[in-house]
Amino acid sequence: MTDMKKWDYFVIHVNFEDNKNTEIQNSKKASEKLGGSLSKEFLEKEFPEQFKSLKPGLHPSKQLQIILNKIGDEGWKLETTERIGNLLMFIFMKEKITT
Repeated sequence: MTDMKKWDYFVIHVNFEDNKNTEIQNSKKASEKLGGSLSKEFLEKEFPEQFKSLKPGLHPSKQLQIILNKIGDEGWKLETTERIGNLLMFIFMKEKITT
């Protein structure tokens, strides 16, 4: 009997959906909309979660690079990418080690 190679697969996906519900409101605009009856500072103090400032994160390409390097260090090889609707699938494989 011949030794047939066997493979393990690993899939991750990136979601391209626009999630507009997570948009953080601007406290200055909210104050103006209320005719100035509540100040920008008051809104930020009383509603910190609603008006929190966003800190810039890593660029998406850098985030992906870090993930791909980690997966590569574990022995996975990127075989292909497939787009399914709003998802981009990254399909990895490595030879299964049998004992």
